[in-house]
Amino acid sequence: MTKPAPEISTPPAPGRGEQLLGSGYSVAMALLFSVVVIFAATVRTGGRPFVMLSIRFSLASILLFVGVVLMGRPLLPVRGERRAVILAGTVGYATESALYFAALSHGKAGAVTLLFYTYPVWVMLATIAMDRRVPAGRLLTALGLALVGSVVVVVGGGKVEVEPMGIVLAVACSLVYASYLVAADRTVKRTDPLTAAAWLSGGAALGNLIYAVVFRTTVVPSGVHDWLHILGMAVFSAAAFAAMLAGLRRVGALRNSIIGMMEPFAVAILAWIVLHQSITVSTAVGGALILTGAVMASLVRTTQLQEPNL
Repeated sequence: MTKPAPEISTPPAPGRGEQLLGSGYSVAMALLFSVVVIFAATVRTGGRPFVMLSIRFSLASILLFVGVVLMGRPLLPVRGERRAVILAGTVGYATESALYFAALSHGKAGAVTLLFYTYPVWVMLATIAMDRRVPAGRLLTALGLALVGSVVVVVGGGKVEVEPMGIVLAVACSLVYASYLVAADRTVKRTDPLTAAAWLSGGAALGNLIYAVVFRTTVVPSGVHDWLHILGMAVFSAAAFAAMLAGLRRVGALRNSIIGMMEPFAVAILAWIVLHQSITVSTAVGGALILTGAVMASLVRTTQLQEPNL
């Protein structure tokens, strides 16, 4: 007599408090990733950045595994989600980061950022296609405000020139990141976020190492300055990964992506503080629109748009 297959319990939909906590994690993710951008702006890679990215993600993975051990979290993702976590890092996040930096070699940072931040649109379209229903009206309004705000911030900063290849790479990066968010949201449901983040970062390190071998890239960062900044990238990347996955679990891919559009505004603020770059009127106006959209997305009730488990 064969045993019936064990049932896999599905976590219940998060309550109101959990939703707000998830929004907070998503805000933290955007702020942490903005610090990573500031560190990355001052690292001299001298060519394709695959080695630098592999080092960044390797260090982040080590830090996260240390956190997993110290906090007594599981070392492995739960059964049934291990392949998804590894593929999300090795294929998804590694490819996204590689495409983003490759796009920067074919266009100004403003243009690449503007094209990349179309990813919430792809997330929304994927959500509509899979759920067969349009998200709540307030969420669509929040998405529109965040998109317009991002355009105002990026275009207002000037230097939006980009080559055709840069457009292709940046849009591809946007699509890959959107796919990664949706896939991670719908397949990684029960694994502890810190554990998932550690494996995600390790997978991204492996993926970029593979790209380095394929493209015969051997450029290694040199000098104490670059290594210290890569270490800074690793520390904030580790925290950002954990926050991202904790937010995804509570608010879903769409709300997480809309709130994540705070990042270009946060980068502009940090550039003003750290790099002494000026704050323009467009940055202030665009930032206000982004923040309004992020707050609206944070307050939308999940019960109206809870994504089904697949």
